[in-house]
Amino acid sequence: MKPFRKQREKVIPYASGRVLEIGIGSGLNFNYYNKPNISEVFAVEPDSVLLKKAKKNAEFNDIKLNIYQIKAEELPFDDRSFDTVISTYTMCSIPGLGKAMSEINRVMKPDAKFLFSEHGKSPDAGIVRWQKRLNAVQKRIAGGCHLDVDIPSEIINADFRLDQIESMYVPGPKFLSFHYWGSASPLK
Repeated sequence: MKPFRKQREKVIPYASGRVLEIGIGSGLNFNYYNKPNISEVFAVEPDSVLLKKAKKNAEFNDIKLNIYQIKAEELPFDDRSFDTVISTYTMCSIPGLGKAMSEINRVMKPDAKFLFSEHGKSPDAGIVRWQKRLNAVQKRIAGGCHLDVDIPSEIINADFRLDQIESMYVPGPKFLSFHYWGSASPLK
């Protein structure tokens, strides 16, 4: 969807150094990388079908990808080993989001960036009621996606400082179209 592509364009070019993508999906972010600034790309993805697509997309975009078929709640990487961690349209579908965010924080260098673009909880109470009603259906049709994740709170609760955050409705159904994007840093 075009609005989601525009959101990716707002954060992905800021990735640098050793990069970890959480829930890489089919590799839709590769096209937006500023490749001269990237030294290595690692990714985690629990879905085997998406993992295969990500590998093909990495080849197409000339990106050497180190990919692991695992969940974000159990990252196998050393402490403080990444310069950038990316999450785009992933936080909504991680069952143990708090644990995953702690793991992300653990593997980030002290001066690292957490780049995110996510849909989430609307600021409008009426829309939030619809998000809650539609969660059960959305989870079944969209890989476990929850519509009402409070993205800023999840980031802050995992000991991150929000360096930059923006939010707005993008074109699309309001229950799905409130977006947050920006960057955060570990507080450690």
